Amino acid sequence: MTTFSLREILLICLPLLSLFQRSLCSTNSSPEHQIRANLLQNYDKKVRPVLQGKKHVDVEFAIQISKLVRVDSQEQLVVFDTWVVQQWINEFLQWNTSGYEGIDRVHFSPNEIWVPDIALYNNGDDQIKLAGGPGKFVTDVAVKHDGLNTWSGPATFKANCDMQVDMWPFDEQNCSLAFGSFTYGENLLRIKTFKAKKQLTNRFVESGNWNITNIHFEVTETNHGECCRFNFSEAVLTVQMKRKSLYYTFYLMIPCIILTILAMSSFLIHVESGERIGFVTTVLLSMTVFLLMIPSFLPVTSDGVPVLGVLLQGTMIIITLVLFANIFTQWIYYREGSPPGWLQSLCWLCGRRKGKAEVESHHPSLVKSAATMEGIEMMESNRGTPVPDAHEKKTERKTYTWQKVSIKMDRLFFLFFVVISIIAYSLYVGASV
Repeated sequence: MTTFSLREILLICLPLLSLFQRSLCSTNSSPEHQIRANLLQNYDKKVRPVLQGKKHVDVEFAIQISKLVRVDSQEQLVVFDTWVVQQWINEFLQWNTSGYEGIDRVHFSPNEIWVPDIALYNNGDDQIKLAGGPGKFVTDVAVKHDGLNTWSGPATFKANCDMQVDMWPFDEQNCSLAFGSFTYGENLLRIKTFKAKKQLTNRFVESGNWNITNIHFEVTETNHGECCRFNFSEAVLTVQMKRKSLYYTFYLMIPCIILTILAMSSFLIHVESGERIGFVTTVLLSMTVFLLMIPSFLPVTSDGVPVLGVLLQGTMIIITLVLFANIFTQWIYYREGSPPGWLQSLCWLCGRRKGKAEVESHHPSLVKSAATMEGIEMMESNRGTPVPDAHEKKTERKTYTWQKVSIKMDRLFFLFFVVISIIAYSLYVGASV
């Protein structure tokens, strides 16, 4: 009879004990493992989860916005961080909880079972061809014992959005996210409205440039052209947004107003100083450099002209006209000879009342009585000095030089450009309101 030593017995029993321990710690002993193994046996994930082939699958779809990430006006794109929820009944994934220790919920990978291919129709992300399905929603699918499948998780969508920029930066945009199946018509898959209490998640982060004013969700039908016999069920989430204009007003509008005021203040500089044209030219160059930075803010489109772009170009035109006006008044100031009679009469009519008031206010000693004036005339006649008659006084009063005409034109140009600037900025404010 063969005898074994204690060492040999241990060498034989230890591997058996290890194998037994591994069998006890294996997932094979878990009821969840047994449920998954039994359900996935002979399961084809390409088959729609209905026992009757002609029956359509109802998919309840809901989407909540977590954050408005970015609105690209130049590329006409909008980016949202969202939370997507989908629910449907899979008649092939049902079990009796009493046979599996009361387990009523297990999880499956979306690559293991049938999942709807609902994706974003107006996808604007060139890195992702299909913004939906297992490639986009990477979380597991929770399956209940009655066949209810719940597939929820975060997703970031970049969608195309037709933007109207006529009122930029005081514009409001309506951007839609259209979801639906690319392969299943409405006879095979129908999207239903998921009864979500709200369209914004509890952790919604507000955007620094936009305010979401309204969100509308509806289910409609669409088609993919003449390729398909049936229409396709479509879920459309429409987001109404209003741009916050404080940033653009502070950095674009206020500098325009300052440059306009500086340009008009050039009429207050004396012509003989020779600094007018150089001053306005510097302001014009500053505006030009400023405009070189603006295209990065303005949307690139030919469908409309933004109202702020019109204001910037209007400011540029006003400063240019101010430069031409200064050149013209300086040319008038240094002309030789006397102005034509009609121009002198016009200047005298424009400044008659003001000139009379200035004479009376600055030289009150010149206002004398008739008797005093007669006495002065008699004294001048006794001295042999000729006294100018009334016609000569009138002619002398009407005489204007080119320098005086230039000063008059400075005042007129200053008032003209002030009025034009006030009208332009008033129209801008009225359009923004």
